[in-house]
Amino acid sequence: MEPVELDELSDTQAIQVGTQAREAASELRHRGAVLVALMALTPVALLVVELPTRTLLFNFLGSALSIRLSTDSLLVVLLPVLVCAGVDWVLRDHPDVREGEVLFLFPYWIVPGLAALAMADLLTRINTWGPWIGVLAIGIVLITVLVGAEYVSLSPNASGYGVARLVLTGVSYVIAFTLFTLIYSTRERSAISATLNFFVATFLALDLLAPHIIGLGRASIFAVITGLIVAQITWALNYWNISNWSGGMLLVTVFYVISGLAQQYFQEKLNRFVLIEFAVTATVALVVVWQLAEIR
Repeated sequence: MEPVELDELSDTQAIQVGTQAREAASELRHRGAVLVALMALTPVALLVVELPTRTLLFNFLGSALSIRLSTDSLLVVLLPVLVCAGVDWVLRDHPDVREGEVLFLFPYWIVPGLAALAMADLLTRINTWGPWIGVLAIGIVLITVLVGAEYVSLSPNASGYGVARLVLTGVSYVIAFTLFTLIYSTRERSAISATLNFFVATFLALDLLAPHIIGLGRASIFAVITGLIVAQITWALNYWNISNWSGGMLLVTVFYVISGLAQQYFQEKLNRFVLIEFAVTATVALVVVWQLAEIR
């Protein structure tokens, strides 16, 4: 009778595990659906809201600056905040998070949050319905994919971890190029543009360096160094009259080389062939920068 009892216990446990898995999947879909609804409804709701425009004057690094506060600026701030909060809510349902195996979650907000920032900024620049709806739809799909990739990448031992990190890495560079180009296109003084690019580069580098593997302290140091270098390049670019595309490409090339070399160093893969690969990539990118320099 003992083997039968063990079999029955095993079957019961299997049923319980299956039920828990279905409940977890259902909860994950529910949280994901709420996040998608928030991303879709927030820009639409702000379209019908008429807020008074205000101008905020202040001094920054010895320069008099002004910030225009309007419905557009509210969208640029509110949408990334909502996405970051939604990502945190979704990720807290992960088994490793519930068991306390993940020490910090905020690096996992970065890529979806910056993707939301890029989408919000693009939406404020579009004045026709067709492209506006297209950008919104593509942005929602992209951010949904990113949230799924972040969820999988919480566990380095997960079967899809490699693919998830590959998706996050590739999209991170696309987001970097988009934001660098948008920020450079404003032609704001360096106190604003260089500072914004510093934060973009620092946050993206922090995610790319995988602080959950190498440690948050080490990743933060290299991320800040990356941000400072990108900010200095931005400062210099503001004295060079090149196209927005060329400026964005040059900045993302610098970001790619620095963050990529840091990744290879931490993975103990930095060798002569890797250096040649990055040198060739940087050379090709600089040729593209030169070709785009006059395209406005």
